[in-house]
Amino acid sequence: MSEKQHITTVDFAGIYKEIAEVIGIEATIALHDNFQGQQITLPKKLFTKDYILRQVRQDGNQDIKSVAFQYGYTERRLRQIIKEKDNIKIT
Repeated sequence: MSEKQHITTVDFAGIYKEIAEVIGIEATIALHDNFQGQQITLPKKLFTKDYILRQVRQDGNQDIKSVAFQYGYTERRLRQIIKEKDNIKIT
């Protein structure tokens, strides 16, 4: 649509203005097109536990404390996740 070319971030209502400033106009329109009318809650944790564990194993030269901090976990919680994963028996 040619009318989308004339849209600026100030043309968006409410939270959409802030979203457009962060992710861009086209992405905001796509977000609206796909999720309009739905209420979205964004969890604090972005990555899966499996991804975090892969990072711990790949970054063997980093200590767990720095990996935990990088991904928003406490060192204690990250050690719990590692222990839980190691206790899972594959049959």
